[in-house]
Parts: sequence; structure tokens; C-alpha cells
Amino acid sequence: MGTVFTHGITVGATAATAVTLAATLVALPPASLNAQDGLYTPAQAERGTRLFEAQCVSCHGELTAFVPEVAALLGDHTFRNRWTGRPLRDLFELIQVEMPQDDPGSLSPSDTADVVAYILSGNRLGAGDTALPDIPAQLTQPLFEP
Repeated sequence: MGTVFTHGITVGATAATAVTLAATLVALPPASLNAQDGLYTPAQAERGTRLFEAQCVSCHGELTAFVPEVAALLGDHTFRNRWTGRPLRDLFELIQVEMPQDDPGSLSPSDTADVVAYILSGNRLGAGDTALPDIPAQLTQPLFEP
């Protein structure tokens, strides 16, 4: 038991409580971000723009235009319905494994994160100060909330 001071504070107990609290906080998983929190940086989206124009536009068209003949990547009902409630990891992995269609799996993890950042920006999901991770296991937040 610790030393009790005039205001009833027990130093030993307080220190032990602080250590227990700190250990608990360290053990907690990081707070989950949602897609509105700024999941990518503006620099990532800019790099993603260049990659998209070089490797994706021939199949998907310009991201800023809705073209029914191409695979939609904007937040229209088709895209939003496909990705609502699904973790961002699923979009990342789809792009990394299956795209571009003429050379699947050729994008590096970093390039994939940049393309995903560009798609997020095209869907009016804001940029932030933290880069989108290029490790799929870290992308657990849903792209769109149900």
C-alpha cells in the first residue's frame, strides 16, 4: 500500500493505477477511421491521378465523367452499392490483384494506394494529413457506411 497524504491521495495506489491505465491504453486497437476522416493525402491523390490516366482511363474513362459504357468508379448508385459496408481493403486488393486489366497485379502496393486515393478523391471523400496505408490489413474501415 502507498503513502497517504493530507487529501487522501495514496501515491502507491495512484502510480499502480496509472501503470495499469497506460498498459490498457497501449493494448487497445487504434481508433477506426471512417472514409470521411481523410484517409489519404493530397500528394497520394495527385500521384494516383497520373497512374490512373496512364493505366486505367482506357477501361474506366475519366474519373470526373460518368460514362455508362465503362466500369464506374464514382459514387453513383452502382459503385456505392457495391462498396457500401465493405472494408476499404477489398477495393485495394481488387485493384492490386486484378488491375490493370491488360497487366493484372503489376501495380506496387504504393501505386495501388495512390490509385485508391485518387478514386476516393473522385468520390468527394476528403484528404487528410495521414497517407493511406499500402498494407491491406490496415484498411478495415468501410468505404461507405451502410
